[in-house]
Amino acid sequence: MKKILALYYSQTGQMKQILDAFFLPLAKMPEISVTFREIKPQQDFPFPWTRKTFLDVFPESVLEMPIDLSPFDMDAGDTEEKPDLIVLALQPWYLSPSLPVTAFLQTPAAAKLIKGTKVLTIIGARNMWVQSLDCVKARIEALGGTMAGNIVLADRAPNLISMVTIAYWMFAGKKDRLWGIFPPPGVSHRDIEGVAVWGEVTGKALLQNRLDDLAKELTALGAAEINEPLARMEKRGKRIFRLWAKAMIKYPRKRKLLLNLFFVELIVGIVILSPLYSLANMVASLFKRKQKQVAS
Repeated sequence: MKKILALYYSQTGQMKQILDAFFLPLAKMPEISVTFREIKPQQDFPFPWTRKTFLDVFPESVLEMPIDLSPFDMDAGDTEEKPDLIVLALQPWYLSPSLPVTAFLQTPAAAKLIKGTKVLTIIGARNMWVQSLDCVKARIEALGGTMAGNIVLADRAPNLISMVTIAYWMFAGKKDRLWGIFPPPGVSHRDIEGVAVWGEVTGKALLQNRLDDLAKELTALGAAEINEPLARMEKRGKRIFRLWAKAMIKYPRKRKLLLNLFFVELIVGIVILSPLYSLANMVASLFKRKQKQVAS
C-alpha cells in the first residue's frame, strides 16, 4: 500500500476544492491511501479580508516569520512508517508562501515528515507564484526532503483585470462576476476539474515507483508554465517588498505609517508601473523575435 499525506491551508475553500479534484482519480486506485491534514493557525485570518488585516500580514509574510498553529493532528506521522509522497498545497501571500504554510515548514512535525520524503507542491495563485515556490523548495530541501514536482493553477484573466476581480473577492467575499462584466475571480471551475489529469499521472508514477520522473511528466503536460515577463516583475517586486518588510519590523512604532505608505506604492505599481512594465516586455519580445528572423 502506497501512502500519500496531503497537507494544505485553505482560507477561502478554493485550495481544498483543488485538492479534492486532484485526488479524485486516486480514489479509484485501491493500492493508494490518502490522508488529509489541514494546517490551521491558532488565530484564524478573516475572510473576507479588511484593508487593515490584509496589510498587517505583509511584513511577516515576506520575511517568512512563523505564527502559532493549532496542534497538528498527525496520527500517521507519529508512526515509524512515513508517507511515500507528501502533497503540499499552498497559496502565495505577497510573493511569499502564506503565513500558515511558512509556519508549518518551521515546525518539528514538518522536519520529521519531510526528511527523506518526496514532496509534490500544488499552488493556487492569481498569477505570480515563482518566488513562493522558491521559498518552499528551499525549506523542503533544508529539511532533507526532495521536490517531486510542482503544479500551478492560476487565474487566467489578464493581469490588471485579475487584480480587480481578486480584490473584489478578497474584500467582498464574493466569487461572482463583478457588475456582471468582469470574469469570476480565482481559478476557474474548469481548471479545478482539469487538475484530475495531473492527479492520475501522479498516482500512476507512485504505483510504478517512478516519482523521480514525475516532475518531467508534469512539466511536459504544462502543469506549471512560467510567464517570463511576470516572473521578472515578481523578482523585482520581491526585492522591494523585502526592503519595506524589514523597515516595518525594525521600526515597530512606525509600522502603521509604513504600511499605509506601502499601500500607496502598491496601488501606484499596479495601476501605472505594472502596465508600463508589461508593455516594455512586449516590445522587447517583439524586438528579439525580429532579430532572430534577421539572423536566420
